[in-house]
Amino acid sequence: MPPPTGRPPVHLLANPAARGGRRAASGQAVAVAIEAAGHRVIPLRPTGPSDIAVTVAKAHTEGMERLVVTGGDGLIHHVLPALATTDVILGIVPVGTGNDFARALGLPTRLPAAVAAALGPARPVDLLATDDGRWAATVVTGGFSGQVNARANNLRFPPGQQRYTVATLAELRRLRPVTLTLTIPADEGDDSPPDLVEQHVSTLFAVANTRYFGGGMAICPDASPDDGLLDVTIVGPTTPFQLARMLPTVFSGRHVRHPVVLTRRARRIQVETDTILWADGEPFGSGGRLEAVAGALRVAGSL
Repeated sequence: MPPPTGRPPVHLLANPAARGGRRAASGQAVAVAIEAAGHRVIPLRPTGPSDIAVTVAKAHTEGMERLVVTGGDGLIHHVLPALATTDVILGIVPVGTGNDFARALGLPTRLPAAVAAALGPARPVDLLATDDGRWAATVVTGGFSGQVNARANNLRFPPGQQRYTVATLAELRRLRPVTLTLTIPADEGDDSPPDLVEQHVSTLFAVANTRYFGGGMAICPDASPDDGLLDVTIVGPTTPFQLARMLPTVFSGRHVRHPVVLTRRARRIQVETDTILWADGEPFGSGGRLEAVAGALRVAGSL
């Protein structure tokens, strides 16, 4: 039976790399569930990651009202340039490796509940933006965490968060510090002096819109996607042994109590570093000004 004509169509984007296996099957199941809820499904079929934003932007110009993505943080990252500051509602069915954005928003992970949330009411959440038009949903990070991200992306086994654990153990023996200059503009700091400029030697650092990275690590435990602010965590120089002992505490956020860890908060932050940055598990350039853009994305089912 065809879906009722009174309900608007829903655009569906599954991970274009998922040609078979669990993720591809999830995309097909999501389409069936959306149709069962009474909506016509309009699938989007980008040829690859570089084509995702263009495909989504074209659908927006043709009247798309709601986009449901079946994937993880990386897929969400690629749709942001086309959805940020628009009125399109983003629904998320989290079947990625880390699913940190969905976790931060309290979205369900089981398919029936996830589809119901993705089709439900939406609220605005913040995004992280750069001056040159790049967007991120969760965390921009560099140093050891970036090295782990790069290795995890190249692993095919094990699945899910365990991939980050394997990558972490593999990268510990290659631990090296990076340089970081952090500038918080005048009147932007949390009880900070004007034009605060700090220079650090850092094991890893994170500038966050939401709490989590790496599949559930609360790297910035006080970050909130609706406060219009960015949270910063800087881990100073450590040895592989010290870092290995600290890492389990990151899941609960207790690492911020460690004497080598500093935290900051501001709406705009300038980052200069000698390492590549990563955001939402994807490469993100080498620095620049990062800003919290309040209410830049409408997400369905978020807390």
